[in-house]
Amino acid sequence: MSFHSLCTVVTDYPRQTGNGNLQPQDHRVAFKVEPPNIPATTIQRLEQFANGSGGLGDVWKCSMSTQSETRTVAVKSIRVPHTSDIELVKRTCKRIRREAYVWIKMSHDHILPFEGVTEDFGPLPALVSPWMENGSLNDYLRREFSKLSDHRKLELIQQVASGLSYLHGRDIVHGDLTGTNVLVDSSGRLRLADFGLSIILAEAENTTFNSCHPGNTRWMAPEALGDEKPTKAGDIYSYGCVMLQIFSGKKPYETIKSAFAVMSAVFEGREPFDGIQSYGVYGQLSTRCLNRISAERPTIDHIMQVLGPKN
Repeated sequence: MSFHSLCTVVTDYPRQTGNGNLQPQDHRVAFKVEPPNIPATTIQRLEQFANGSGGLGDVWKCSMSTQSETRTVAVKSIRVPHTSDIELVKRTCKRIRREAYVWIKMSHDHILPFEGVTEDFGPLPALVSPWMENGSLNDYLRREFSKLSDHRKLELIQQVASGLSYLHGRDIVHGDLTGTNVLVDSSGRLRLADFGLSIILAEAENTTFNSCHPGNTRWMAPEALGDEKPTKAGDIYSYGCVMLQIFSGKKPYETIKSAFAVMSAVFEGREPFDGIQSYGVYGQLSTRCLNRISAERPTIDHIMQVLGPKN
């Protein structure tokens, strides 16, 4: 499939059955969609080095100029291990550009807005989004945790759940929900980022999910450390880790520094947090999220019910 890929839209129209009842009918209409492309000439790096690096790529602080304004944006250059494999690079480029059309249509208070793709940041299309002044959740908790009230912590876990509910409601698996990929805007609102990106890279390389980003293993469900593809249930496990991170101010497996040592701890059955019971009803909820049997974890809809409406 080429860059100008054919996308499918499903619309429901009634059809009449033999007994005279009307039932929905799928009518599939194919049409061409071009993912949004931002000219590289409109983007300028603001710093000599990347602002942050992770298992999936590097984030550059840049300015982007349009006819009406110049503003600060984040440009994520995606890292692929085997840049000499031309077919791999081409395949991954196509997948990223196809998914870009899906990402840019999303609109939610707790999903990072996506503005388009640009070139000249490596072999793959780079992802452009608004700059998040307060960095990642990891950064935010490191700076602000001692000042956070219980009410504010509840707000934060509700915001992450709200963003995840939006994705799951559209049958989108995040696949990499961590304290690194939850970002904080200038008003202190949390935004989920990088959903689906790790899955794209794993599928493009025909590798296991975990091999793409060992640095984020401490948030990952046990089954995701093997050959199982990311699932909604895996996202729920990761959400449980993020929830407890917000309450405790500590990352999962805080005292273990090596990603491979974290993997060993997971396989040995060690829990990512101590003292969960001290968080009351939220500790009980997070315990269910962290169940090693994926089928016994709650759904995001149930989590939203337990947490109640956002304050």
